[in-house]
Amino acid sequence: MAWNFLDGTKYEGDVHKLGANTFSGATRTPASRRLIEVPDEPQRATPSKPKMPRAKPEPKPKGASAWD
Repeated sequence: MAWNFLDGTKYEGDVHKLGANTFSGATRTPASRRLIEVPDEPQRATPSKPKMPRAKPEPKPKGASAWD
């Protein structure tokens, strides 16, 4: 979970809750500012090599097995 100040600036550090609001800092001080929760940035998946298509098996000639 990531936190931003109300102006959109990112915040990394301790947080504390007071009522229904979350503030910066471990404890409430005059320097504490209100924060809003933002979703974490998604991790970018590393592109993998494209998979090669499977080769189709060659058809057996008729009468090659007992079930033909």
